[in-house]
Amino acid sequence: MTIFTLVAMLSLAPQGVTQERAAPPSPFAGFETHHLTNGLKVWYKYLPDDPVVSISVALPFGADRDPAGKEQLAHFTEHMLFADQPGLSEEEIRSQIEELGGVYNAIVSADKTVYYVRIGREHALFALDAPHAMDPEVVDRQRQPVALEVRARPRQFFDWVSAYYLYPPRLRLPGFWEREFGIETRATRDYYPHRSLNDITPDDLRRFYDSHYVPSLMTLTVIGDVEKGAVLERIDSSFASLPARAEPEAYPTPEDPGRYHQAVFWAYRSNVYFRSLFKFYDLTADEEVMLVFISRLLGKRLNDQLRFGERKATYGIGVGVVKRGRAAYLQVSGGIKPDEYEYARSTVEREIEALRTGALSDAEFEEDRAAVARQLRVTNTTSEDLEGWVRGSFYDPRVHEDFPDLLGAFERTTKEDVERFASAYLVPERRVLTLIYPHPVTQGLLFALVVVLVWLSAYLARGYLMLPVDMTIIRYVARFRMPRLYQVGANLALIVLLAVGGRLLIYAYQIIADSMLISLNSFVLQWTAYALMLMATVLALMAVLSRVPRKLLLFEDRILIKYLSYRSLPIDLSEVEEFSLLGFRSVWLTRRLWKCVPLTFGIFIPAIYLKRRDGWSYYFNVRDRDELVRLARDMIASAPGLESGGGPTEDLLAPV
Repeated sequence: MTIFTLVAMLSLAPQGVTQERAAPPSPFAGFETHHLTNGLKVWYKYLPDDPVVSISVALPFGADRDPAGKEQLAHFTEHMLFADQPGLSEEEIRSQIEELGGVYNAIVSADKTVYYVRIGREHALFALDAPHAMDPEVVDRQRQPVALEVRARPRQFFDWVSAYYLYPPRLRLPGFWEREFGIETRATRDYYPHRSLNDITPDDLRRFYDSHYVPSLMTLTVIGDVEKGAVLERIDSSFASLPARAEPEAYPTPEDPGRYHQAVFWAYRSNVYFRSLFKFYDLTADEEVMLVFISRLLGKRLNDQLRFGERKATYGIGVGVVKRGRAAYLQVSGGIKPDEYEYARSTVEREIEALRTGALSDAEFEEDRAAVARQLRVTNTTSEDLEGWVRGSFYDPRVHEDFPDLLGAFERTTKEDVERFASAYLVPERRVLTLIYPHPVTQGLLFALVVVLVWLSAYLARGYLMLPVDMTIIRYVARFRMPRLYQVGANLALIVLLAVGGRLLIYAYQIIADSMLISLNSFVLQWTAYALMLMATVLALMAVLSRVPRKLLLFEDRILIKYLSYRSLPIDLSEVEEFSLLGFRSVWLTRRLWKCVPLTFGIFIPAIYLKRRDGWSYYFNVRDRDELVRLARDMIASAPGLESGGGPTEDLLAPV
């Protein structure tokens, strides 16, 4: 079992290199591609007079390959490759590099892992030594640094509430990458780094290393003032020892939903947030280079007009390319002054349309192309600049066989090339637009409106649920009394019902908002719907509470069951089928419990069993049970339509 690490220094002064050799016209030109026998690809570029040598090893796999329940496995593996080596501790390795002025680190993102080192040219090259075993003792030592880096800690009470009630995985809507590309991400999992880190074993690390650290999917980049022969000799003595292995399963092909998506929000902010992006699926190397060119060209033109132009609509418009596996998107985003939003958006739309239709004049296109090419040349002169393109864009050897000559590609790109590309890909059905406007209603007024809506909802519920009652003929009022244990259980059951029902209701609202509301670019329509949701929530709460019996009112002609929220259920005395004193066994262990609302146990003393002719019944106790029974006895017996004689009703007529 083995691991990677940055190890032994090899002092290699440049030898046999002609210093008078003219620098290539493009800083991206002059890269050589070599392959080792195990399939590993090497990009080498001689960069004379650069005082720093930049080296990296990139793999097109990252956190998206973490198995469920083993999140941070890719990250943990990266830490292990910097851990103790035979004869050298982690601290000794770090000290050797830093004493020479070197910097080494690694990054693990969703779709890539990159190890890199920068060191003075007089010390030249750090190779990756032969891997070694995933020592359990070293694994345990590295577990804590990873936990500290990702802020892993045991969940406490509110963490559990958040994980399984507020944001349970099954009630999460698909995120951006899943919705627009069909890519499953950590956002849809129960992500608990403390648990997953402690569940990762040395065998897990070894299996991940063996299955993903495959030489044919690695790109080793060496850029600097260092002689090629010595570089290749050193690489051959270290990387060539890595065994060739079968490549892991590739990322699934992204799925194109084939539709435009718009999301509009209002928030308390000072500007309008604008984000427009176009999606790409399975880009080729040439298409990715074209996308980089378009992002630079579009960024220059938009900033010339919106940031540096007379109207100053924004502090800056960002245009860039974001990748994840085989998916990518071109994004235009920025904060825009509210009174300049329409102008800024129309400018963005006009510029994208100009790319699609070739509306730019030849002279205008040539001038802007030359400007972005000059900027590219000036900002990519050092080994660190060039190696950064590997880490950011060119890390997948299945896409990029040779290091792209970006500057050369920029200078060769024609207006017709851009038009063909943009007309095929910068189309409405590949677009996702997100807008966040400043909220037009102050926070104080919004709070007042919420209070009014809650009051109005309660008022409407009261008008619908409450029945007019002639209180002049009331004979008796009795509050239902429940045993303490029963009361605690009933209250807990009610709280759980409200909590679960409320969370499911919120999930339903999220589905409605995501599928219907957030696409509406109208504050009135969208927030009217949110207001109706709030009112529906209050009405639903009232409806639940209207099913919880609270007390009994006895009138001359009826019994009234009063509930927690306004609702009253009248029972004509002639509709009473049974009004008895029954014990626990007679109710809880018989068919009487069917369609019954039990409010007591009746274990030690009998309780009142009230049954309607439609089959529904109540089993309850009150403070003065005997008084209620005596009073109800005469009233029920004298009620019109009561069938006396025989059956349970005779129990009521017996002396209490």
